[in-house]
Amino acid sequence: MKFKKVIALMLTTVLSLSALTGCGGKDSQESKGGNDTSSAEESSSAQDETDGSAEGSSQAEGESGGAEGESASGTVTLPLAETMTFTAFAGMNGDYTMTDNIAMQKSLADANINIEFTNVLGADLEEKRNLVLNSGEYPDIFIKSYIDADKYGMQGVIIPLEDLMRQYAPNLTALLDERDGWQYITASDGHVYSFPHVGSQGASNPYFWINQKWMNNLNLKEPTSYEELYDVLKAFKEQDANGNGDPNDEIPLFCNTFCNPLMLMQYQSFPYSAWEKLGIIDGKLAYVPATEEYKEFLAFVTRLYQDGLMDPNSFTQPHEQQAPTGQSGDVLGSFFDAGAFLTVGRDRDEDYIALTPWDDCLQLSPGISKGGAAITDACEHPEVVVAWLDTFYTEEGGRLAWMGVEGETYQYNSDGEWEWILGNGHGDDISTVRASSTIQGAQTHPSIEPEAWSTQMSPSIDPDEAYLGQQARKVWAHGVVPLPNLVFTEEQNAELSVIKTDIDSYITEYMAKVATGETTLEDSWDEYIETLKAMGMDRMFEIYQEVYDAAIAK
Repeated sequence: MKFKKVIALMLTTVLSLSALTGCGGKDSQESKGGNDTSSAEESSSAQDETDGSAEGSSQAEGESGGAEGESASGTVTLPLAETMTFTAFAGMNGDYTMTDNIAMQKSLADANINIEFTNVLGADLEEKRNLVLNSGEYPDIFIKSYIDADKYGMQGVIIPLEDLMRQYAPNLTALLDERDGWQYITASDGHVYSFPHVGSQGASNPYFWINQKWMNNLNLKEPTSYEELYDVLKAFKEQDANGNGDPNDEIPLFCNTFCNPLMLMQYQSFPYSAWEKLGIIDGKLAYVPATEEYKEFLAFVTRLYQDGLMDPNSFTQPHEQQAPTGQSGDVLGSFFDAGAFLTVGRDRDEDYIALTPWDDCLQLSPGISKGGAAITDACEHPEVVVAWLDTFYTEEGGRLAWMGVEGETYQYNSDGEWEWILGNGHGDDISTVRASSTIQGAQTHPSIEPEAWSTQMSPSIDPDEAYLGQQARKVWAHGVVPLPNLVFTEEQNAELSVIKTDIDSYITEYMAKVATGETTLEDSWDEYIETLKAMGMDRMFEIYQEVYDAAIAK
C-alpha cells in the first residue's frame, strides 16, 4: 500500500480525540452541523438531482482524455480510461468491510478506480486512526472514520478541498450553493477539508412522544402550550389513563440523566439552539440559562416534579433504564427519544405521537455534516478522488450509498415503492443487508440522502420507521435552524471547552436542586446567576457573540 511518510516528530502535534454524540449528544443534544442520519429517524431529502454526467459520474466542462482520466483542460471523466489505485482508511459497518461492500464496489467499478482499504471496527476506530496518523504513514483517503479533518487540515496532513470541489465536484457544489451549505463545512481558517453528508433538515433533538391512546381514553386534546401540557400530564396521573383500574401505575413524564427535562426547552416561543444554549430573544442573541424566560421554565419543571408528574428518578437514573421501563407495560405518558419504538417497543409505538411544536421555532439541524471523507497530501491525484466522491451527490448516487444496488439489495414493487431484497446473499434481515451492502450506517459518510429513501419507501419494509417518518415530517414543518453556523478558532474552542463543560454541569445540577426542593428558585436565582458569572459565563458569551456577529455579517 502506498503511504505518505511524514516526520514523526511533527505528527506528535496533530493527534486528536474524536468526540462522538448519541441521543442528542453532549448535554443530550446533537453536535453542530447535523448528525449521521443512518439511524432510525432518517427522513427524506427532497433534493433534485444536480448536473453531472450520465450514470452519476462527475465531469467538468471541456474535453476529456488521458490514461489517468484527466484532460489537458484539467477535467476528470469517469470511468477513467485506465484504472487508478488509491489507499483508504475506513470504518466498518458493524462486522462488514468496505472492501466487500457491493455498493462501494459498484461505485468504484463504474469509475474504473481501485481502492485498497484498511478496514477498522468501530470500537477500534479512534485508536487505530490516530496510530496511523502518528506513525508518519497514512493513506490517500480517510472515509467513514470520524477524522477531525479541520484540525489535521490546519496541520497540513489533510488538503483543502474547496477549489477542487468547485472544479471537479459539480453535483456537490450545486447542492451546497443551493442550500447555503458551504458555511457548515468550512473551517475557521476558511478552507474546506472534508466531504459532507447532505441530508434533510431534521430535528436536532430527540422527539417528545406523548401517549395519544391515553389522551383518547380521557377525551383530551394534544396540548398546545406548557400550561396545557401540565393539564394533560396531571390527568394522566389522576384519572387512570391506561384504564387498568390502578390510578397509580402511570408515569406521566419519564426523564433521565441523558434525556433530561431541559429538552422541553425546544418548545419555547423563540429560536433556541440546545448545544450552545443560545436563543434569539427580541431579535438579540441571548444566553438562555441566564434569562427570565429560563427562570419561568425552571418554575414549570419544578411544578411538574413536585406535583408528581415526572418520574421521581428523572435526575439520577441512566438512559438505559428508559426502554426496560417503557416495555414493562402500558405505563409511560410521555418521554424523549429518536423513535417511540426504541422506548416502548414496536407493538405499541403507534400509541404515541410526536408532540407538534407550539410555535414555528423547534430546532432543526441544517442537515449538512462535515467529516464524511477527507483526502491527505499523500494522494497524487486528488482531483480523481474528488470526482469519484461527487458521484454520491446525485439521486442515483444517493440511492447507491443508502440502498445498495437495485436488483441485488432493493427493488421497486408494482406500486412504485422500493423494498429491501432479503435472502439474496446479502443478508436475511434488513439490518444485515444495510450493514453489509450499503455505504450508510455506523459513521458519517459522503453522500446525499436520496429523495427515494423515505418518499418511495414501501410501508411494508418497516412500518415502525414509516410511522416515525410521518411523525417526524409533521414536527419538521414547525422548525427553524436557529443560528448560522458558528465557526470557532482552535483557541476559542479550547477556552470554551473548559468554561462550557463546568457551566453545563452546574446548570443541570441547579435545575435538579430547584425541582426537587433542595433549594427554592426565588431564594437562589441571584446566587445562581453570580455563580455562572464566576465560572466564566460572560467570557463564554463574549466568544459566542463575536462568532455570531461574524457569521451573520457574511
